[in-house]
Amino acid sequence: MIFSLPAHAELSELEGAAGHEEGTSSLWDLEGAQGQAGAEPEARSTDDGIDCQVEGPCIEKATGLELRVLPRPFSHLYGEAQAEADAIVQGNVPAFRPLYVFERSDVDPAQPDSPQGWYRVGSGAESPEGWMRAEDVFEWRQALLVSYTHPGDEIEGRNPVLMFRGLSDLDALVDDPERAQKARSLYERLEAGDVPDSLVSMEPKRFVDITDQFYMLPILDWEQTRIQGDDVRLLQLAAAVPNARGADTLENPEYAEQSLVGRQAGGVGREALKVDLVFVIDTTRSMQPFIDMTRDAVASLTRSFDEDTEARFRFGLVTYRDSTEVITELEYVSRNHTEELVDGQTMVTLLEDSAQATEVGSLDYPEEVYAGVDEALHSAWREEALRFMILIGDASAHAPGHLQSVTGKSAQDLRRELDDAQVHLLAIHLQDPRAAADHPVADEQFQALARIRGAKGAAIEPVDAFDQEAYQVLVDGVTDDIRQLLVETVGETTGSADKAAAPETPDDTLESVSALWNAALVEYVGKQARPPKDVVAWAMDRDLVNPADRALEVRVLVNREQLNTLAQSLEIVVQGLMRAEITQGEFFDALQGVAGQTMKSPDEIGQGATLAETGLLPAFVQSLPYRSDILALNDEMFSSMTAQQRADLEYSVLAKLEQYRAINEQVDAWFALNEGDRKSAHVYPLHIDYLP
Repeated sequence: MIFSLPAHAELSELEGAAGHEEGTSSLWDLEGAQGQAGAEPEARSTDDGIDCQVEGPCIEKATGLELRVLPRPFSHLYGEAQAEADAIVQGNVPAFRPLYVFERSDVDPAQPDSPQGWYRVGSGAESPEGWMRAEDVFEWRQALLVSYTHPGDEIEGRNPVLMFRGLSDLDALVDDPERAQKARSLYERLEAGDVPDSLVSMEPKRFVDITDQFYMLPILDWEQTRIQGDDVRLLQLAAAVPNARGADTLENPEYAEQSLVGRQAGGVGREALKVDLVFVIDTTRSMQPFIDMTRDAVASLTRSFDEDTEARFRFGLVTYRDSTEVITELEYVSRNHTEELVDGQTMVTLLEDSAQATEVGSLDYPEEVYAGVDEALHSAWREEALRFMILIGDASAHAPGHLQSVTGKSAQDLRRELDDAQVHLLAIHLQDPRAAADHPVADEQFQALARIRGAKGAAIEPVDAFDQEAYQVLVDGVTDDIRQLLVETVGETTGSADKAAAPETPDDTLESVSALWNAALVEYVGKQARPPKDVVAWAMDRDLVNPADRALEVRVLVNREQLNTLAQSLEIVVQGLMRAEITQGEFFDALQGVAGQTMKSPDEIGQGATLAETGLLPAFVQSLPYRSDILALNDEMFSSMTAQQRADLEYSVLAKLEQYRAINEQVDAWFALNEGDRKSAHVYPLHIDYLP
């Protein structure tokens, strides 16, 4: 697709600036802030891109965002701009918890290493609560932060992120010719309880998923370098956890001990472990024998349950066909047969009575696979369960932009949503020798959907569609392996919650099933871990031992109001694209027709203008230092696009709108940075590639 962000946006792609290969770039350079010292506080304005209004928080001119600061540890809030003990109204303000700025007094942004002056701040946007010294806070203008990636399993996964006291300590290690060996030595010393002076803290070995346990790692500063020809970033980060206090350093025995607990180790919570297993099955006319064999596999699985195992399993069923707008006789595109997940016997009945293959043929070989996966994503998953999706189909999916594509989503779009929902997909690809030309297309799509989180492979099992016996063996094996892994995991002797080993994987278990199970278990056990907080440190965004493995990924912190504004803007863009297609006119002419007063001086926008220059999209999106081909779209580019490329563009925007809608509806996905925050101020850590 021409106009889309890369699947793995790197920080270099966010910055969009040259000249940072050598040395360190200050935060002011990263943000593109300009100007000299702040103006007099009585004027309530500055010349470095900040406006402090008569009422409400100070505003960044370029973004329209309210200016915020992050307090350093052990800082105080004063009633007046005087560092006197009797002026303290709140001692030891929560570290790195964002505060709104209402006024800046004698602040000189040109001297970030020796900050002077005062900030008048408040925990909410309604009113200030006191003053903080400039030396006690960091200005945080861009809502950029990073999150830990899924670390993979204990053996083949990446190493935890080490957090260094200073840039020089990290630089020395990164530049060392024996970097990998010395990094391994650091991990060995930590395991032995010997904390190097250069380290302040570390990421826990167990995985802390930011969409499940919210934490903040805002970027304060950064440096770019290269390792073995690959760009890597050294980031200065502040670590914070809302509503939690206390510095989590490696000098803290309690934190140090919990940070070294194995990724699948510990018995805490295992007694409650459950499994949700949702089948997503193609029900076009070639599929009836495989539906019947899937039913038999579930029936066999159910018969093997003891009372305890039966209570732990719940099943779901989603079936899919093709676009009913093209072939109305198909009855449905996708159907969820289990609004609530059901027990095994009910699932067998549903497979017998409800999941019948249609007798109606399709126009072409591909089916609406993505619609089935999208429907299954919205299953009634249980909070305490490992979540698995078994996709069974014999054909590829219609790509976004195709006439029969209902969702407009790609495999990569759905993969991100699967990750955020902690759903792990195994694909069974039934390969009909008569449709060999479709096999590579379907394989690529299924590989993307079934990528194993934290690993390099995919959980995909191809089988000859004419070999029904082989399919029966496979589906029996998949379901029974999951049962066996659950029984063995729950039955493990817990021992020490800190040092217990991960369960052994049976020798005859399918590799794809065991890999998915391990990835899901790492997430489950990670719920017992806690991320570091109240520290400032330097870290590399890659594995120190194996730099090819990404350890940190960039996100943008958005609130509900910002997400809704972004969605409304993209809806106008889609309307403009559709009108331009219908009228065969210029894109911006069409956009002016639907946007009206929303655009900046719409009558003045002419040839060469870009979508970013219209002012249609929220200012905070335009100001973020990342590259977007959609924002660069102009009439000339639109005119040069083929009909398919225009359709691809339209559907990519529609897919993002659908993702925004899904995120907005997730009650538990939104987090309050401060107690008492209004709901519209609750935030979500949005993937950078969810932006337009």
